[in-house]
Amino acid sequence: MVKFSKQADEIRILTANAMLGYGYKSDHFWFGIHEHRPDAIVIDSGSTDGGPFKLGMGRKTVADESYIRDLTPYITACAHYGMKLLISSAGGDGSDKHVAEILAIVNKIIEDNGFKFKVATIGAAVPKGLIRQKLKDGKISPCGPVPPLTPEDIDSAVDIVAQMGPEPFIKALEEEKPDIIVAGRAYDPSPFAAFCMNLGVERAPAFHLGKILECGGQCAVPKGRSMIATIRKDSFDLTPLNPIERCTPLSVAAHSLYEKTRPDQLPGPGGVLHLDQAQYKVLKDGRTTRCWGSRFVPTPTYQIKLEGVSLVGHRAIFIGGFRDPILISQLDDFLENRVRNYTRGLFPELDKSDDCRLIFHVYGRNAIMGPLEPNSEPAHEVGVLGEVVAPTAAKAMAICNSARVSCLHLYYPGILATTGNFASPLSPHEQDAGAVFKFSLYHLMEIDDPTDPTIFPIKSSTAGAGTFVNDENFGKQFFNLDNFLKISPEEIKTKSVPTGPATMRDVASVVRSKNSGPFELTFDIMFDDEKHYQRVKRANVLTNETIKKLYQIRDEDIVVNMYFDPALAWKCTIRRPWAQGSVGERDTLGTAQHAPLLSVAVPAVGA
Repeated sequence: MVKFSKQADEIRILTANAMLGYGYKSDHFWFGIHEHRPDAIVIDSGSTDGGPFKLGMGRKTVADESYIRDLTPYITACAHYGMKLLISSAGGDGSDKHVAEILAIVNKIIEDNGFKFKVATIGAAVPKGLIRQKLKDGKISPCGPVPPLTPEDIDSAVDIVAQMGPEPFIKALEEEKPDIIVAGRAYDPSPFAAFCMNLGVERAPAFHLGKILECGGQCAVPKGRSMIATIRKDSFDLTPLNPIERCTPLSVAAHSLYEKTRPDQLPGPGGVLHLDQAQYKVLKDGRTTRCWGSRFVPTPTYQIKLEGVSLVGHRAIFIGGFRDPILISQLDDFLENRVRNYTRGLFPELDKSDDCRLIFHVYGRNAIMGPLEPNSEPAHEVGVLGEVVAPTAAKAMAICNSARVSCLHLYYPGILATTGNFASPLSPHEQDAGAVFKFSLYHLMEIDDPTDPTIFPIKSSTAGAGTFVNDENFGKQFFNLDNFLKISPEEIKTKSVPTGPATMRDVASVVRSKNSGPFELTFDIMFDDEKHYQRVKRANVLTNETIKKLYQIRDEDIVVNMYFDPALAWKCTIRRPWAQGSVGERDTLGTAQHAPLLSVAVPAVGA
């Protein structure tokens, strides 16, 4: 294989997984390194999916052991093959604390193996004074359906980071010429786009590539982990490293829906990526898809997204269940009147403010969807997660204990089981669940310089002694090339769809939900055949009225409702009815909100 240089027509980037620390197949990785000889390994490690706790508690996404396992082969490959390594959103939230911790892991791997590298870091912490001044100057606006920022939000924030664009990476590459970059919070496509743009690739394909590659091999069929991308000035190719996988025009186009408010316009630092004219073509190998035709439209001002969290209080929980049909028939009255009122009598401050709350999550009724749940049918047994939030851990545990005991022993009309009502599977019965945070900053801030060193400071240092012996064939021992060449991609099977009256679960190939940031839920329905897609589109069964009825919401709660022809897909995004990862959370990742869509009626063909 040819190793491409900066002057070559093509660049190659390898990403082994969608998240640093989540693991990958060693043989796939080393096959990609040895046979494709990428110019860089780029890996994103950031997400707000887990909620605000990482930034609030200073906790990384995975254990150090997992970072060491993933990073050691990356750094080893860089040592033997001379490629770059770019890591973004260190630790998950990209805080300065986590940049330092990931840097320490990187340096230890370098030193333990006798390597020698120049390592650059890019911070992403935003000074509160700067944010206050920007707010005063009218240069901060909400990002999506969030309230306007207040000075109190800034003051109460435990930590605040900004999503950097590609420019700080480019500056670091040009000025510091590092072998490895460990960066703070970044817009997920930024490190991929930066490496490409620094070598002459246009901004639109660079960002389009980054949007896909930051999710690893998720656009492959079947969904995978590791991907190699070959990039030119105005186009790029995607090839999975697992030989049973392939990228198809449909699977790649469909990936633009993932976690996004809408699939045709993807806003980011400095502008909006437009995909309505993007083109996709499968290449001769049947596994690689070429992409081109996206457009990047700059915004009038350069904006970066701020992410900040504030402490809400401390949480304690109890879990158990009810099986008695007499009690279940009057469960609302029992929990919301008898248990809650009795507990309030013991703790008068309960439910007087957001600082002290008792919430019942009733599994078997509406624990997952809460106010969005359309099904009110009672279950034969129900599980209850009692959540208490209070100003102190001790107060939360005290209220939690009283609420659980009330569930166990309080009277209800018609009671026959006088020994107790509540089945508790755990002992001790109450659990301290730690501090609770909320996203208090999720706003866009205008800046004049995308590389502003007060926000994105760049530092570099040299680590290691360089005593190892270079081996340009290193890694070949970890995979069997013949096996990779002999294996064919899995056959893509299309769904057998009835022609008569059906439901969406019968017709669609994918029905899913996910967060689109901390304040939106987004729904995707995809089809594996043009005729099935057009059947649903013509039937006009996914209207705003349908969504309002299914999810008990209003017109103003619907952000987007649209079809996206390139992916044979429908997309709908709504406002999140509760704060992600904070008090009363029901589905932190938003992945279990799709079920009502499965029952949408689809008329017969030709009806």
